[in-house]
Formats: sequence, C-alpha cells, structure tokens
Amino acid sequence: MTAFKDLGLASEIQLALDELSYSEPTPIQEQAIPELLAGHDVIGQAQTGTGKTAAFGLPLLQYLDPASDEVQAVVLTPTRELCIQVTQALRAYAEHLEIEIVAVFGGAPIKSQQAQLRAGGQVVVATVGRMMDLMSRHSLVLTGVRYIVLDEADEMLDLGFIEDVEKILRMCPSGRQTALFSATMPPPVQRLAESYMYDPTTIRITPKTLTVDAIAQAFVEVSAKEKPDRLVELLRAEEPEQAIIFCRTKIGASRLEKTLKARGLDVKALHGDMSQGSRDGVMIAFKDHRVRLLVATDIAARGLDIEHVTHVINYDVPASSEVYVHRIGRTGRVGRTGRAITFVTPAQRDEIDRIERDVKTSISAWETPEERLEHAPPPRRRKRAEPSEPTEGDGGPKEDAPTGKEQNEDAAPEKQEDEKGHDTVKLFVNRGERSGITEEDLRWALREGAVLPEEAIHDVRVLQRFSFVEVAPEKADRTVEFLDGTKLKGKEIRLEVAKS
Repeated sequence: MTAFKDLGLASEIQLALDELSYSEPTPIQEQAIPELLAGHDVIGQAQTGTGKTAAFGLPLLQYLDPASDEVQAVVLTPTRELCIQVTQALRAYAEHLEIEIVAVFGGAPIKSQQAQLRAGGQVVVATVGRMMDLMSRHSLVLTGVRYIVLDEADEMLDLGFIEDVEKILRMCPSGRQTALFSATMPPPVQRLAESYMYDPTTIRITPKTLTVDAIAQAFVEVSAKEKPDRLVELLRAEEPEQAIIFCRTKIGASRLEKTLKARGLDVKALHGDMSQGSRDGVMIAFKDHRVRLLVATDIAARGLDIEHVTHVINYDVPASSEVYVHRIGRTGRVGRTGRAITFVTPAQRDEIDRIERDVKTSISAWETPEERLEHAPPPRRRKRAEPSEPTEGDGGPKEDAPTGKEQNEDAAPEKQEDEKGHDTVKLFVNRGERSGITEEDLRWALREGAVLPEEAIHDVRVLQRFSFVEVAPEKADRTVEFLDGTKLKGKEIRLEVAKS
C-alpha cells in the first residue's frame, strides 16, 4: 500500500498530513497526486467523499511561491457550502506553509472579501458568481494564475454556471495547469475539458460499495399524470421523520412544492434559481428540523449531512446510477436505517433494472409499512409446550403460526415426510396469494432460480400471506441461498428453513 510519504510531497505538507493522521492515500489521491505533481492536466471522475480535495489540493500547495502575493491558484466550486469546506481543508494542509488562502462566495459582504484580496492571497477558493463579480470590479486579477481547479464540474453545469466557467478559464494564462473533478461527465463537461485542457490524464474511481446496507430501496411504477397523487399517498403512508424529494428540473421542483403545499404538507423547495440567502434559509430550517419535506434538484445531493433524513424519494428518475447513489446517500446516516423510493413511469421501468445492475443492489416494488410487516418473516420465540391435539372440528394450525410450531433460533431444521414417505425439509416463504403468488410461480422459482429437479420438490402450499415449500433435505440450504432476497413477480421474497 502506498503511503503519503511515498508521493513526493514537500516536508511541510507531509508534517501537516502526519498531524491530521493521514497515512494512506485514497485511490483518487494515489493516482491523481503524482500526475498533478508531474505537471499534467487531470480529469478526475470520482464521487463526493473519495478524498478529491486532498487529491488536487496537495499538489496545488506545493506549486505556490510564498514570496509572491499575487493570486497563483484558483479553485472554482458550485456552492457556498463546498467553497467553505474546500477552504477549511486547504488551510489545514497549509498549516506549516507561509500561504494565504482566501474564500470568496455570495451571501457574504463583498467589501471584506475585497480587503482580503488586497492584503494578498496566493490561493482563491471561489463560487462562480462571486468570482465573476470580483473580476468585473477589478478586485481579482488572474494574470499570475498557474493552477486552476474545477471542483464538481457537473454541478456547475446543473446550476447554469458553465458559460461563466469558460469566461474565467479564458482569463487565465494559457500555460496554466488545469484539474477538473466531477462525479459524472455529461457532454457539456466533456466539451469543456476538450476545449480548455491540454492532453489531460483521466482517472476514474469506482467505489467498491456504492450504497450502504442501511438503505432499503423500492420503486413505484406510476403514470406521469398520477405521480402527484401517488406521492401524497406514499408520504402519508410512510410518515417520514424528514424526507428529501428529488426532481430533475428547477421548474419541476418549484411546481411540486406548490402542489404539496396545496395538499397541506409542510414542504420547502431548494434549487438553483433561488438566491444564496434563500437557499441558506431553507437549509438551516431543514437542518433545524423546522421543515419536514425538502423538494430539491441535484444541487442538494452533495455536501448535505443531515442526521434526521429517514427517506429519499426520487420523484424523477436520476440521470445516472452515480446520481442515484449521491441522492440516496442522504439517508441512512449515523447508524440509522433509511428508505429510498424511486418513481418510474411504465416506459422507464428498465431504468430500475439498469440501476440494480450498476449498483449491484436489489430494488423491490414499494409496499406500505403494513404490507412490509405482514410479509416479514415471523418472529422467532422460545419453544413453548406443544398444543394439545386438535379436537374434532378444529381447523388445525392457524395461519398466524406459519410454521405450525413455535420458532426456536437454535433448533435443527424440521425434517418431515411427505405423503409418499420421502424425507423433506419445510421452508417458509414470506409471500402468498395477497402478493399475487401462485403455486406454479413458486414451483417455477424452485426449478429455474434454485435449479432444483422436479423430484426434489415435494410440496408447495400457498396461503393468503405466506407459503410453505417442502424440498429434499440435501437441497434445502441451496434453495435458501439461491432464492432468499430475490424477486418473484416484482416483489422481494424471503426464505428460511422452518425450525422445530
């Protein structure tokens, strides 16, 4: 494993990293830092949280001349929140360097930022709008810039800043070094890289795990016309503590906010057409738990760390699997469980299959909380005394005791005999007639999904809320392994061996 000390960083920077307990670089750092130190332009495609700031920030600091007070490096960010975050990180890395790092962003007094620039700063971390403003006032001169970073370029595109970014790049010297980092690479961002970067090295980082186990994922298939009504129904059924509802466009987010407010729901919108002050106000209210529902465009998909978000709802299908991961990552935080629900029209149904393949996850059809409880495996209890033999007229075991006997965690599989005297093992299935499951559906799943020969399938019984199958003992573990957690008729099925 490569260590930071093997990457060729200056001793002052290495000292700061040691103090921050940075020992081993992340994959994006390990690949990008040597390329940037060698003077190459770099395109880094990586998600938030992979260590991008150190990947571009450490080579940036190494390039600076502390003896010169002119602006030598610029980091462009799409939002105020990211601007502040990057500035804090760079100042920590530059702890032992005689370097000034100035942050300029909207929503703060421009005169104080002008004063900081006049006092001298080798690095400027800026939001696009405030940088354009300062350049127009001649408070920010870029003639000495040798290093420029575009952080989260795809979000700059979403916010409509891409033309201003091009203007800023044209104002920088042609001999500069450029680094572009983006979670996705839509065509306009690719064209920007082709036009303003010189023979860039492209680094793509795919995390080993794109989602977290704490997030339960589901989809709702609904026509476009019925989406608002279905969303209101879903919100009332789920009763989220807090939820973020993602829309594809700013107009769509604004329209959905009005629709939900008209239905009496506590909701605010967050999108790029709002002023920085308005966005800050919404974010503070949401973080303080004064707003329960946030309707947002993908501007809110990165950089948010809010503990109480229990649900993420993709009202519009994400443009890519990477965006899907960014969105649903807003829930399931700090050890909590979370739920992510995606709306699709019938024409978009294949998008769910694509996300499942890309993210290596399972997305089941949405069920109400009551249905989820109904289809959960029965709780395991300590074994009680056996009930007395049923009297004449008694219907036998009730359906509410699905295994016929109380469950015992440590007991062995329940071996039985079928009508022909064959040894069998009974398996419990959490689906039944209410889920549209038939005996033939289960037999098909056993044959095709678990690859069981017909002679290994001894009995299949479908009840209202669950089912039983009896299979040859040597096939029981294989059946559970192959079928548990898979989908049958679009719904997830759970299998377990009935215990006696």
